[in-house]
Amino acid sequence: MYDHEHVTGVATNIIVWQSAAQQLPLADLRVMLATWQDSLAESLDAFNGIFCDHGDHRECTDMIKDAIAEVARNATAAAIFTLGISHRATQAARQN
Repeated sequence: MYDHEHVTGVATNIIVWQSAAQQLPLADLRVMLATWQDSLAESLDAFNGIFCDHGDHRECTDMIKDAIAEVARNATAAAIFTLGISHRATQAARQN
């Protein structure tokens, strides 16, 4: 089922992360990336715990769906901040 409010919220987060990745100083970008990588690792652990601990996945479909959404959210943020660092490195290399 399409949840317009949820999709709009996700899209807004992506725009905010992209803006931050373009504007934050490099040191702050590194901190943001480390934070999102930690969050991604935690969300993956949570997903694995839910998925592996429940033999009949039909009973915990909502929990699995929420865990997958959290993994996707954290992976997207980490990717955006990784890209921001990559762009900064490329710019610095061109200037040298």
